[in-house]
Amino acid sequence: MFLKNVKYVTSAPSKEFWLDSDRKEICILGRSNVGKSTFINKITNNNSMAKVSKVPGYTKYLNFFDVNGSFYLVDTPGYGYAKASYKRDESFYKMMDEYLESRKNLVGAIVLIDAKVSFTKDDIMLIDILHNYQIPLQIIVSKTDKSNQSLKSKLKRDAKNILLEEEYNNLLFYSSLDLKTVEKVVIQILNMYKVSEV
Repeated sequence: MFLKNVKYVTSAPSKEFWLDSDRKEICILGRSNVGKSTFINKITNNNSMAKVSKVPGYTKYLNFFDVNGSFYLVDTPGYGYAKASYKRDESFYKMMDEYLESRKNLVGAIVLIDAKVSFTKDDIMLIDILHNYQIPLQIIVSKTDKSNQSLKSKLKRDAKNILLEEEYNNLLFYSSLDLKTVEKVVIQILNMYKVSEV
């Protein structure tokens, strides 16, 4: 199962460029190089949907993708890269704070966590912000094919201390090389945020 009929719509550097729509939106967040673009390409079954760059922090704006005329996925810039970190890049912080705080359409956030790295300080800060805004949160652990059981066990222990109980129970492990995990992610997105079947 994949998200079908997904089309890029626009990029928005600030509020005035947001889509004038009442459709639900799900934003995708994660540190630079966590694999957000690959993730979007996999769940939409389109390797050119989101541009995959070798340079961390390539995405600068909020990128809106129409999903079958039903809801929007919103790709966000990566954070935590040394040259454009979440904490230091004021323009990024302002853009994200504005979106997370005031976007009425936003029904949930997907946060990708690198299986090899676990939760960084930037990840924890972002999760705290999402909790403060009471935005429903889905944690997806990426790159599990490059991890091992010891790292996965550590990540689960970290997650237990960081996440709310429901978030921990809904934790998903994903690999771009395993279509079964891709399907689980798509089903969870549709179920958790009560968006239309595609």
